Amino acid sequence: MIKHIENKNFDFELILELLNALNDHTRQQILMLFQSNKEYCVNEIAKHFEISRPTVSHHLNLMKRAKLLTSRKEGKEVYYSFNKEHVVDTLEALVNLLKGCC
Repeated sequence: MIKHIENKNFDFELILELLNALNDHTRQQILMLFQSNKEYCVNEIAKHFEISRPTVSHHLNLMKRAKLLTSRKEGKEVYYSFNKEHVVDTLEALVNLLKGCC
């Protein structure tokens, strides 16, 4: 596994974290829910899947750590939304890294 690659324009660890978060079918399906540009709480997301609420929460936490999602708390509920700017910036950094490679 690649331990660390330095790039003056971007932290490669962010790219790896994003790609690792996307490397799961359930997380890919969760991400597709956000196409509507809405925000969702765990219960709303769990209704779309045949997995437990704690499992959905686990996936959401991984996605949040990878900055695929942002969250805000309202009362007892946490609402998640797609972090489009970060994802686009990270993927653009990956493309630029690949273009400058070799």
